[in-house]
Amino acid sequence: MRSGGHRRGGAVAACCAAVGLALLLAACGPASGSSSGAAPAASGGGTTVTYAMQPGAVINYPFPFFTGGSGGNLGNDDVYNVNDFQYQMYRPLYWFGTGVSPYLNTKLSLAAPPVYNGKTVVIRLKQNYRWSNGEPVDASDVMFYFNMMIAEGKNYGFYDSSGLPADIASVHATSRYVVTIELKSVNFSQSWFTNNQLSEITPMPMAWDRTASGRSNCASSVTNCLAVYAYLAKQAGKAASAIASSPLWSIVDGPWKLQSINSQGKVVMTFNNQYGGPVAPGHITTFVQLPYTSEQAEYNVLQDPTAGQTIDVGYLPTVDAPSPAAGALAGANPSTLPNYHLSAQYIWQLSYMPYNFKNTTGQAPIFDQLYFRQAFQDLVDQEGVINGPLHGYGKPTAGPVSLYPPTTYLSQQVESGGDVWSLNINAAEKLLREHGWNVRPNGLDTCAHAGTGAGECGAKIPGGMALKLSMIYASGIDWIQSAARELASNASLAGIQLSVKAESFGSVVGAVFSDAKCYATKITDCTWQLADWGSWTYAPDYLPTGDTLFSGTAPNNGGGYNDAKDNQMITATLQARTPRQFDNAMHAWDSYLTDQLPVVYEPDQATLVETIKGLDTGPWNSADQITPEYWHYVK
Repeated sequence: MRSGGHRRGGAVAACCAAVGLALLLAACGPASGSSSGAAPAASGGGTTVTYAMQPGAVINYPFPFFTGGSGGNLGNDDVYNVNDFQYQMYRPLYWFGTGVSPYLNTKLSLAAPPVYNGKTVVIRLKQNYRWSNGEPVDASDVMFYFNMMIAEGKNYGFYDSSGLPADIASVHATSRYVVTIELKSVNFSQSWFTNNQLSEITPMPMAWDRTASGRSNCASSVTNCLAVYAYLAKQAGKAASAIASSPLWSIVDGPWKLQSINSQGKVVMTFNNQYGGPVAPGHITTFVQLPYTSEQAEYNVLQDPTAGQTIDVGYLPTVDAPSPAAGALAGANPSTLPNYHLSAQYIWQLSYMPYNFKNTTGQAPIFDQLYFRQAFQDLVDQEGVINGPLHGYGKPTAGPVSLYPPTTYLSQQVESGGDVWSLNINAAEKLLREHGWNVRPNGLDTCAHAGTGAGECGAKIPGGMALKLSMIYASGIDWIQSAARELASNASLAGIQLSVKAESFGSVVGAVFSDAKCYATKITDCTWQLADWGSWTYAPDYLPTGDTLFSGTAPNNGGGYNDAKDNQMITATLQARTPRQFDNAMHAWDSYLTDQLPVVYEPDQATLVETIKGLDTGPWNSADQITPEYWHYVK
């Protein structure tokens, strides 16, 4: 999903990615491979690239503004609609990902880095970008988004009580290319505001500022924006053929224009000659995205393109991957597929499965106990999963900030510790015995000593309660299934009965994030206990400060974890006034939450990308952005 730490305020659909499936590359780098065979002719005689989408993904929603509530469109805020579709046509104000680092990319951003002075934030747009109808991308287009956001208020899809739009005192276009924001307080981190607030803004063209009755004025008057949003959302929700032929969505400032889209999700884009950003000499002119129903269906085409369909850039299931070259992270792994190069790439994301602290079937008190979370983490064999079903293409996860790609956000204590939660069944048994459980390996543990004192099971856990748990996981990915079954087996060795059930990716994510009853103050039905859909990609909230996933009030905190000290430390990261204060607050929080285990950490898988020989796809972007305007064929 936008996969992706994507977004706050219920924007889960854009933040979760099925581990191992995410072809979330941003221009995968070419690799040296040992496979033989001449590169076949390009799909379009050297001007076209066919790009295989993640199995089950469907691109169908062009409007880059999201709201919640009964009339909202958050279900369309996934990585495919946003990164692979919307961002190709409508560029965000700020672009992230510079090589392997998920930092602000000033070269590809529509504006210079924001300038801060107390409560004032100044955004100065570059003047080389134009809409395809010839109009400049200017301050009015940014105001269009801001005013719509303000009009929607708490219904804004990424609303944050400590951020946009609640923290805005005023926002104005102070000149043609300058937007000035006055915030209500000076107590905010500049890094957080840039990376997790301004990162959400996508300028919108004046041609969209209308209703069914004709032109409107949302760009300069907030009162007009609700009607404009309703009109645009309705137009974006029409059938694929209507989207492709609509004059609304044909006005773009990105490098690509929509040529066609069908009901199955096949998308054909052509290059926008009005695009003002950097492109590669001799770049491709047609970008085709192909939908697939399964890993195997796509892999079959990669293996044998003679059946009438070809793939120039696609992904390789980890279960079919060759062993990685020693120490290789990307670009040095030989492909077993003729005519392809294989790249192993790591996206800026967090791999975990949440506990349901709001569970209504009685297990929540067990999850509340830190000792249990420690014991359960001891049953996760990250190294075994990496070396087994992941075929060596993975990294361990140790805490709320990913170990890789390396960033300044990671505390040295966590970084030096690496995979501190390695498989240790004996340690898990010991923790349970020390806390009042009658441990029966290969049997069923029960609480022998109820109570809250030393050597007792903990608050609200009755005597005789059994460690009988359930987990749902996303189906269709072989290595996730293998990992789930291994975890159940390891748990049984410690006397924990863990039943695992495969469900569709959408069903798992829906259970965790989309169930209104689970979000309600008075919970009446929230029965899932543990859930594994894969990973959460940090986009467009690229700074992993915790306010997106681990704050007690964050809607994307699907398991409902709530810890007073955690909440205070997250607030400290958001309110740090200087870079040093921010680093100190961030590192302290990372260390604390690593030990608290609010979720079950699991391996971070690599995305294995097969690129046809002769195609140069430029620099890899760890922030989950693709840039096909850089892709070109070389001799």
